[in-house]
Amino acid sequence: MQNGNAFRTFTDETAHYLAGLKVVIYYAEPIPSATDERLRLIVDQFLGGTAVEQAQFQAGLIPAHRSLFGIYGHRAATLAVRQNSRDWLLSGLVGAVIANYIIPPKRNVEVSLAVYHHCARKIGESPAELFAEAANYARPDLVQKLHQFGRRADVHLKQFGWQEQKTPEGVRYKFSW
Repeated sequence: MQNGNAFRTFTDETAHYLAGLKVVIYYAEPIPSATDERLRLIVDQFLGGTAVEQAQFQAGLIPAHRSLFGIYGHRAATLAVRQNSRDWLLSGLVGAVIANYIIPPKRNVEVSLAVYHHCARKIGESPAELFAEAANYARPDLVQKLHQFGRRADVHLKQFGWQEQKTPEGVRYKFSW
């Protein structure tokens, strides 16, 4: 099978899988969950596509499916801190890139990006490098935002409406505005 056909099959299978998920149910699942693992595999396959395939994948997602990647991103950031894993953090940030392929006019993307910035510092990674890597997979209108936000030195969870909570399972990030 040619790569283009394989990626098309991946896109179709992903759409079918995402159609069976509901945002509220996924959000309430314990961390980690089988859904987290499956979405990580989807992000990994997305990363292996060409720029054209990645754009087609993102353009083909409906808003509800993009929302799932937004939730995945923050759950992956939580797992990154719990496991001290840059791979989980990058996967989560790319999930956020997928979620923000189309940015509604009133959305402040920086609010969601603050978690990744915080988590990068928490696990000893450079936010600037992490955000620059994720920018490789973003639409042009998001690329500059990622680069600029990754270089900021003044990012703190509270100023963006987030809290780091300690739970028996480990840290968890909760939006509190």
